[in-house]
Amino acid sequence: MAKNLDDSVKWCLRKAEEIFRSVETVLEALLRLRGIEKVEYPGTGKKFTGRLALQFLIRDNLVRTGIVERAVYDKYLSLATELHMSGYLPNKTFSVEELRETLRFADDLLVKAKTMAVRDKRF
Repeated sequence: MAKNLDDSVKWCLRKAEEIFRSVETVLEALLRLRGIEKVEYPGTGKKFTGRLALQFLIRDNLVRTGIVERAVYDKYLSLATELHMSGYLPNKTFSVEELRETLRFADDLLVKAKTMAVRDKRF
């Protein structure tokens, strides 16, 4: 049984990561539509890169301009936090319904990005 539980945990985490990456990819695509080519953010001492820079860029370029609603940004941050924390919690699983809900969220975001891309005709 322990092996099956381990396999279930690994499967859940893999699926959660894949879905989360799709959300991030769509948000990065929206940033590219706005002309942001690199995921880096100027800090006071050095440039931020990676996920933290992406979070700042999304906030400043998508949320504050009204392209992405604050609720979408909050959901994105919540998913990032939950996935990050799962690495510290042994045997943390995500229910199939949680994964489905997050997948619907990613799909809705993708539809929004496709609509914007078609309207802007940049892709």
